[in-house]
Amino acid sequence: MIKKGLLLIALLMSSSVVFGQKKYSELTKEDYLNDFDILINIIKNQHPNPFRSINAKEFDKKVVEIRKNLEENPSYATFLLSNPIPLIHDAHSSLSTDTTIFEDFTKETTFFPMNTIVYEGKVFVNQHNPNIPVGSIITSVNDVNSKSYLDRINVTTDGQIVADDAKDFSFYVSLMNPGAEEYKITYQDSLNAVEKKEVTIKSVNYARNYYNVQKAILPVDLISYSYGIYGRKLNDDTYLLTIKTFAFSEEFAYQKLSSFFEKLNADGVKNLIIDVRGNGGGYLSNIPLFYSFISQEKVFKNSYRYATKVVDINVRENLIDGSGRQYSDMDIKNMNNFMYQRYDKSEVPGDEYYYGNNRLDESYVENYPRDRYYFEGNTMLLIDNNTVSAAAYFASLFKENKRGMIIGQETRTCSNFTTASWFINYKLPNTQTVVDLPRSEVFFNNLISTREGCRGVLPDYSVDENAFYKSLIKEEDPELTLALELLKRQLQEPELKEP
Repeated sequence: MIKKGLLLIALLMSSSVVFGQKKYSELTKEDYLNDFDILINIIKNQHPNPFRSINAKEFDKKVVEIRKNLEENPSYATFLLSNPIPLIHDAHSSLSTDTTIFEDFTKETTFFPMNTIVYEGKVFVNQHNPNIPVGSIITSVNDVNSKSYLDRINVTTDGQIVADDAKDFSFYVSLMNPGAEEYKITYQDSLNAVEKKEVTIKSVNYARNYYNVQKAILPVDLISYSYGIYGRKLNDDTYLLTIKTFAFSEEFAYQKLSSFFEKLNADGVKNLIIDVRGNGGGYLSNIPLFYSFISQEKVFKNSYRYATKVVDINVRENLIDGSGRQYSDMDIKNMNNFMYQRYDKSEVPGDEYYYGNNRLDESYVENYPRDRYYFEGNTMLLIDNNTVSAAAYFASLFKENKRGMIIGQETRTCSNFTTASWFINYKLPNTQTVVDLPRSEVFFNNLISTREGCRGVLPDYSVDENAFYKSLIKEEDPELTLALELLKRQLQEPELKEP
């Protein structure tokens, strides 16, 4: 249940190079349109359930609009902006840019001159710079208001989930103003400022853009991204456990967790804050292992079920493996056999799904025992718009078992199902862009739902705009700050629980 790491938003870089492929400078209007059409065919015929959240007629209508814009403005930037995958509302389907082509593109274009962060529909300056104060709110760029830019940025989410705060404003504004030599920026220099100011700043090259990303103020916690699992003491009564991925081997994860929780209990810690913000998921089988360290029950339910409407490889052209090698006919036959051995057609009239059988996941344990080093104290969970996949399932278990307060933002993937298993890849022949698709949906807690919409795991408490601005200025973690404030309130108001 692993989703590959991101470089810039959802644009990934493939490491394989195909000899004889076209150079960036050689790409033509026909190349972009041809790859776009191939991509549409792949989505329609190979995704396990493309029309869960949008019907085929509406999808085709929107595709016509996007294609027309690409035809009128053929360029690599427009091609990236014309990604139709967000239309199907599946956070696990994505595009990955080719390393060589994307690198050549970055050398011939310009970028927005500072790092920003989006919160509650506002664009905040997220970097110390000589031109605009940190925390300033950008209201327009080149005479186009910020909301118009944000409305054009499509983030891949499940169902009807809105994840505006996951949008990379600086990068997309660069794509929408290709080759701009300068940016006229209108801004308010503080959250409550009435006066709007204006400044014109030269654009930057990709090297400086990359530097700006590294110099962002938020998120404050960067060390946890290096370790994946990182625990630390906040005060005598409170520890923080940050989990940035669930993709570790069970052996490694258990070694890290058991060591942490053994010390936690030995130190008599009363409060544990678990942070899964920015967690891109990992192995589904790891989720009960992690949860077993905080379960209040000796045995808890860990139920999930795989389902798909597409068991065959219907689109055979341009199908590649992880190294970029084209699949052979025998490879495809073996892939089909794998699915038919592990998925059975529903016998219920009108049910179009194939459901995973016992052969599909040998690591599946429905009645999961809690660990001997389990923590029974007060527990809180931090989530955000970039909590996805297996991480959303962890949050779902946490909420379903009423383990404690949840703080932050709605997860970007659904609380009762996700699409994250047996990924396949296609390489579009001209732009060398890689299409990453799941082969199955996964339903949590046996909640098989064919309803169009879904919601992510919802927080009990969220950071308001004022608290976010204050944290940005003070260079503090906004959600962690709120969690610590709630813990103080609990001491004064013991009845304070989930709202």
